[in-house]
Amino acid sequence: MLAGVAALLTAALLAGCSGQDPTLKDATPPAAQPSPAATKADASTTPTPEQATATAPEAEPAPAEPVTPQPEPAPSLGVGVDPAFLSIPDIEVSEDMMSLGIKDDGTMQVPNDWDRVGWFSGGGRPGGRGPTVIAGHVDSPTGPAVFFRLTELEVGDRAEVTDVDGVVHAYEVYRVENFFKDDYPTGEVFGALPTDELRLITCTGEFDTSSQRHDQNRVVFARAVTA
Repeated sequence: MLAGVAALLTAALLAGCSGQDPTLKDATPPAAQPSPAATKADASTTPTPEQATATAPEAEPAPAEPVTPQPEPAPSLGVGVDPAFLSIPDIEVSEDMMSLGIKDDGTMQVPNDWDRVGWFSGGGRPGGRGPTVIAGHVDSPTGPAVFFRLTELEVGDRAEVTDVDGVVHAYEVYRVENFFKDDYPTGEVFGALPTDELRLITCTGEFDTSSQRHDQNRVVFARAVTA
């Protein structure tokens, strides 16, 4: 609305300035000519260059611009190191990890063992640009599976990932969400990051006996912290 009003005002001003008012046509008066007496008087009162130089005030020096310190750029992370072991003391998880790829339908593979966790090899790695995505089953045909208690994790809880070089990387939970699989925010979960982060994923929600799957995923978001 404001933009439309401004445009109308501008158009009105332009319309008023375009063209020549017929009452003002050829009505511009000729330029006045100075009289000889006035010219002589002006010449007698014009200061000489020496006088102008003597009376001109000295220019004040411009104040110096303050120098604003620039922040140091954040160090750039590399690709990280392959993970080997996951530990989550709060829910009693201590497991070796297997590598997971992508299935023919474009979704991430899941561990072929109910009691194993796997990391997505197409994503980030601990110590590098994230996120490192780790998945595990919530249950099996015979009972609870490795990530059965993942729903118990809360903001502030910690997980540790040991890489293949034996270095331990600590992460602290800052967000926990349930997402319906039919409306899954792939970018939020798998999207590349400039920082070292971790995602822990399992199934949750209602179990559909016809499709043999749960309707939601539990996703735990965590960021790297000092161990």
